[in-house]
Amino acid sequence: MEKKGIILVVGAALFFGLMAGILLPSFFGPEGPPLPMPSLVGEPEPPFNRGPDYSLKIREIKRQLQKKPDEVRLLIQLGNTYFDDNRYPEAIEAYSRALALSPGNPDVLTDLGIMHRRNGDPEKASECFRQAASLSPDHPQCRLNLGIVLFFDLKDPEGAIRALEDFIRIVGDSPEGHSARTLIAQIRAGSGKE
Repeated sequence: MEKKGIILVVGAALFFGLMAGILLPSFFGPEGPPLPMPSLVGEPEPPFNRGPDYSLKIREIKRQLQKKPDEVRLLIQLGNTYFDDNRYPEAIEAYSRALALSPGNPDVLTDLGIMHRRNGDPEKASECFRQAASLSPDHPQCRLNLGIVLFFDLKDPEGAIRALEDFIRIVGDSPEGHSARTLIAQIRAGSGKE
């Protein structure tokens, strides 16, 4: 009887394992069971979801800035690191210091505009994007960002269309240009100006 009982238990386990292997994918899809929900805003992220730790890089750049406080390259690098770490006020400060020492860099102005937008100041963001566009007639990113801020944040569809058309003038018949054309069509359809 013991032998039959063991055979039955092993057979049942194999049967249920086989059935689970067949049926579970149909319940969860080919990806398997769903992943845990991401943390809510304000909750600490689990360690495996954290991005890179920028603290060492920031500390090193600041150390170098102590020796050369007016080094524009280091200020831009510090701003970029804060940008990557989503530390908007710190990035704004670093970029502003760099521009005070060396005005007229459209890339820095564009990044500064992005940080202003993320920090909740779309007016300042649009000013930065406009300034970058005036400095560089062929700088596409500032024009795209200006169009996005004008449409989504400042509710200026006509201004957004002008900025996006200027962006298309620069990027031409590229995938980005097609995306901008699609957005323009959506803006016009939404405002009744098709």
